[in-house]
Amino acid sequence: MRIHPPLQQFQHRLSKQQRLLAAVLVSASASAVGCTDFDLEERIEDTRVLAVRNEPAEIMFSPLFLLPADQRPPLPLPTVDVATDIYAYDPRGGRVAMTTQLCPEGTDSSCRLYDKDQDENYARLTEPTKSEVTALLAPQKAFVTVDEGAGAGRVGPATFNYSISPGVIDFFQPKNAAGENVPSIFAVLPRLAVEVENETQRDDGAEVFKERAFKRLPLSMDLADSSLGPDFTNQLAQGLGVTLCDGPVPGEDEVAVEDFEGKAECLHPRGANVNPGLKGFRLESTTVTDELTQGVLEGEPDLGLTSLLRGAPGGTIAITPVWEPGAVERYQVISFDIDSSELVVLNRVEDLACTWYSTRGNLSGTLSSLQFNDERLGVVWQLPSDAVAGEQDTLVMVALDQRGGTTVSEINVVYR
Repeated sequence: MRIHPPLQQFQHRLSKQQRLLAAVLVSASASAVGCTDFDLEERIEDTRVLAVRNEPAEIMFSPLFLLPADQRPPLPLPTVDVATDIYAYDPRGGRVAMTTQLCPEGTDSSCRLYDKDQDENYARLTEPTKSEVTALLAPQKAFVTVDEGAGAGRVGPATFNYSISPGVIDFFQPKNAAGENVPSIFAVLPRLAVEVENETQRDDGAEVFKERAFKRLPLSMDLADSSLGPDFTNQLAQGLGVTLCDGPVPGEDEVAVEDFEGKAECLHPRGANVNPGLKGFRLESTTVTDELTQGVLEGEPDLGLTSLLRGAPGGTIAITPVWEPGAVERYQVISFDIDSSELVVLNRVEDLACTWYSTRGNLSGTLSSLQFNDERLGVVWQLPSDAVAGEQDTLVMVALDQRGGTTVSEINVVYR
């Protein structure tokens, strides 16, 4: 079987630094206009959605989806269950409504302009796939009561579950005018929209906030699917102009980063991207930002993923995240070389970005800390001097890779 998928668009790959900066939140400078004070981006004071995390972070699907469903060999295709965790906060407490909705790639970020009944691809579905897709696209809603004064006021934990069946993957594939799957080797990116609203009416007239966020769920084709046998996968790769490698991507002990990144000779088998593995935090002996530990720290942490400390008003806490071995993954992407009009395989190494938020106090440096160029991923947190004994503050860290992986952790301080 020789397959020549139509390439309807080119994917432009940015440099390492540009790719990461496009994937992380960029800090907004705290400024004032006239007598109006703007909230600090890193300050948690009202309704905030700081992260949306999918587990698994990516779904790999079979190359058999290049074929129409009625032409595929009778091989089992799995259903993957995805748990989506919403990391929303509101230190004011109250009754909070959380809504999630999944919609196809290409719709608006909120999914509000997507109407399945106006979708020709949905209209073509037959049972049992239509019921599976209908259930998947239906909005899910939950109500959570948050206690006032409990640090950042985590809303939840709130987890929403989705089942990605073979029929669902077919539905999300790009289509032609006749509703047939258009073969594509690039990832499909359905969008998950999140809305969080604090519905509590406040006697002091304080404004009640609503916040929206979205998250993409990468669905990627596994061109080296070992279950199909080498004859099938090698023939498929040759049809695309790609050569398959034997064995996984070489590790750090085999090839140095500077020798690995760049154009590759062949495509290695790979697993789905995983969320960054965080073990906890090291308590630094210094409170000088430029003296914090550089790079990606491994080993045993002093603090766990969710920790409770006792602290003095005006004190300082300096911490650096400690990662599981292999938290920074090596991977490959298929791109399109405009000059040669050919598909090329590129080797990549993940960078991690850590974004810090707190309920009070001051954080060192910029909003996001980046791994590349030996950046320090830790933070120095200056606690507020006006804190009262028994009060609590929270420090939240959101870690991202540039492939949709997310990890969130919290450190709570109770003042003595």
